[in-house]
Amino acid sequence: MRTASLAAALLLSVLPPVLAPQAQAAPAQKLDANLVLLEVRLGNQLLSDAVTGYEIGRDVYLPLGEMARLLTLAIRVVPGEGRASGYILSEERGFSLDVPGRVADIEGRREELDRARFKLQSDDIYVASKLMARWLPVDLDLDMSSLALKVRPREQLPMQARLARRERGSQPGTPGGYIDPGYPRLSTPYRLADTPFIDQTLSLSTSKTGGRRQTEAAYAAYLTTDLAGMEAALYASRNRHDPDAGLRLTLGRHDPDAGLLGPLQARTALFGSVQVPGMANVAASSPTGNGAVLSNRPLNQPTSFDRHTLQGALPPGWDVELYYNDALVGLQQSRGDGKYSFEDQPLAYGPNEFRLVFHGPLGQLRVERQSFLLEHSAVPRGALYYDLAAHRDRFGQQRALAQFEWGASDWLNATGGWQRLALPDGAQRSYANLGLRSYWKGMIGTLDAVQGDDGGKLAQLGVKTRLGQVALTASRARLDKFSSEFFMPGADPVRTRDEVRAEGVIAPGGASFYPLALQLRHDRLASGVRNIDLQGRVAAYRDGIALSNTLRWQSLGGQDLADGLFQVSRRVAGIGLTGQLQYLIAPDAGLGSAAVAADTTLSDGYLLNLGLTRVFQDRELRLTGALNKSLGSYGLGVNAFYSNRHEYGLGVQFFMAMGWEPRAMRLSTDAQPMANMGAASIRVFLDKNLNGLMDEADEPIAGAGFTVNGANYLTRTDAAGLAYLARLPAHQHTDIGVDPGTLDDPQWQPSVPGVRIVPRPGKVSQIEFPVAVTGEVDGTTYLYANGARRAIGDLRLEVVDSKRKVVASTVSAADGYYVITGVFPGDYFLRVAPDQLKRLGLTDTGMHLITIGREGTVLNGRDLDVREGDG
Repeated sequence: MRTASLAAALLLSVLPPVLAPQAQAAPAQKLDANLVLLEVRLGNQLLSDAVTGYEIGRDVYLPLGEMARLLTLAIRVVPGEGRASGYILSEERGFSLDVPGRVADIEGRREELDRARFKLQSDDIYVASKLMARWLPVDLDLDMSSLALKVRPREQLPMQARLARRERGSQPGTPGGYIDPGYPRLSTPYRLADTPFIDQTLSLSTSKTGGRRQTEAAYAAYLTTDLAGMEAALYASRNRHDPDAGLRLTLGRHDPDAGLLGPLQARTALFGSVQVPGMANVAASSPTGNGAVLSNRPLNQPTSFDRHTLQGALPPGWDVELYYNDALVGLQQSRGDGKYSFEDQPLAYGPNEFRLVFHGPLGQLRVERQSFLLEHSAVPRGALYYDLAAHRDRFGQQRALAQFEWGASDWLNATGGWQRLALPDGAQRSYANLGLRSYWKGMIGTLDAVQGDDGGKLAQLGVKTRLGQVALTASRARLDKFSSEFFMPGADPVRTRDEVRAEGVIAPGGASFYPLALQLRHDRLASGVRNIDLQGRVAAYRDGIALSNTLRWQSLGGQDLADGLFQVSRRVAGIGLTGQLQYLIAPDAGLGSAAVAADTTLSDGYLLNLGLTRVFQDRELRLTGALNKSLGSYGLGVNAFYSNRHEYGLGVQFFMAMGWEPRAMRLSTDAQPMANMGAASIRVFLDKNLNGLMDEADEPIAGAGFTVNGANYLTRTDAAGLAYLARLPAHQHTDIGVDPGTLDDPQWQPSVPGVRIVPRPGKVSQIEFPVAVTGEVDGTTYLYANGARRAIGDLRLEVVDSKRKVVASTVSAADGYYVITGVFPGDYFLRVAPDQLKRLGLTDTGMHLITIGREGTVLNGRDLDVREGDG
């Protein structure tokens, strides 16, 4: 009775906002609920992987200033005033925006503004994307299912001209993408124990199934923190009807720079609940079990040579879609162990683009991307990669693996290893393998041999290459009394196996494209019987709608079987749709099962979910529904189901994530999960005594902004100079810097432009950014020649310290005038660059000794003279 009363109380806490008027929420809170981070691309160039936008209604509001910066348009935004000015491509095409005055002047055309199409934030002016595309010379293709914004210029942008010059070789440098700024590495020390980050879900339900009424409570929590000097991840759940419910603890460390365990140079060292990788032709990646894993394989490389496993945490109520090269290939719902896993996805020669799209019960949308070029994943010459793993699963079955890859040369890798596991018939088997990988002239050749401890042998020859837009994989294996998870023991074992796989894209033009995949497997058994398995997949993707249809035909001992799976996903402007249809073709045609789910955002931030499932053989029809709402620091939901068997259920759910901000000493709560990602607490202050520490005399700086991996970040420092950057990608190099353009005084400059950290789940990295008052120096450069003194331009001026290190430089203008800004306090020498003097055959008349004080000295009239060299 107490459970039912609590369920009713939670139900009432959700329903009143629907039934009665509610006070208007603060605009900032409403916007935060609709915040999305978009990847911005121009052709094949990645302009930014994290531009902030707001999904409101059927449009997305984009930051005008940030988009102008990315597209190299001369538009300057003053966010606090809601104004912007500049020009588009040429000074004759002026641009002026006054949001409070509700007027804009675009290339001489005066427009009255609809205030609803603008959102004024502290960092930028957010403009509806459709309006922005009309103003700027670009088309903006928004793909909300992958959180991507594709820019298609209608006119050549300045950056395109610059990229074209680079490609012609007139300018050095990288022709696009993020460039490593070379920030110093800042480590985040491990602690003996720390306050955990927790994602938790509480569910209360009552139902009638199988003629029985029951009421139950379920709880699931995912915790991450530091423990015993390691990363700790604990999943705990309580649900009497789920066999996967219980505890799962993993301890260890990850280091992308291979700094673990001294001479072992490991990148991954884990124990507790771990997964054992698979071995080709022997076993697939295993489910989790209690054991240990040690590896120095790069964290951004595939989990094995031609296969990749994607796995991670998936909270209750979430689902995840997997896309491979823009084809929808899989969908998984949350399960009792709190994880998702797409095991051993095949890799093709050429690009392998994986995209995981996560959907939460409160309308959350998150995208993770992983990209591999198989031909670039070879082990470097002389390097040795290893994977060591062993565990015991929940059924008591043991599994162990030791696998090694060695870069024998620039084009040849050698592999070898051992694996032990229990086959489905209960027999324990050990296997040893050897192999070669040859990377040569647009193809990869493979040779593998495996032998089991029972005397069974396998030899396989394979090739991977690419013909135009089609990636091809072919292999042939010969077996001699060999059995494994892939070749089950039996009275009529496999003697040879031939496999061919082709993947490509049909692009008839425009925005349409159709990823295709075809796989044929042919087995010849010892008796001469042939088994054939043919699978084909065709996908389509356009306007946020992904379609995928997979067909499979099998001939097993002369008996034909055929079936198919159709999948659809749509995610556009607050409306989502997913569906699956399983159907049978042979020996009897019919429908197997069908499921469709839809969600849409209602007023006041409510998310309505509806689902329908039909199992045709059992003639069961089940209708599900849910109404969820994010209330900022937590989320609440009501769900129900009813079937044509007169079974029904009603439940409520409570979602809350919690994390500790150590510098501000406060508990942060959110409706969205946070435990599987990192965070940073940043302090920006005016360092008056230049000691790099926040002292009593120093002043916090409010309103400072940041860049994360080159992209501007929404968060700004508060009155105490503090900013909290949440949901940073874990176990990846992340460059964080202060954006000087957000500092109030143009003479303020960060003493360190940025730092590189490796965020880890459940841990807040603490970063200090001292800011100093810089000075400047100006003057004119002159040339003495033929007894006359005249101004000369294009001379490179350098400010060097006592160790002759260049700390600032500039080039004088055509009239000889120069100004060097951003010089930090200290004593320096001002000179003309010696290498330029030598190249031009000039000599200087000496250097200036300059001193910049702590208050930011401005030095005027520091002229420099050069003479023509003798002879």
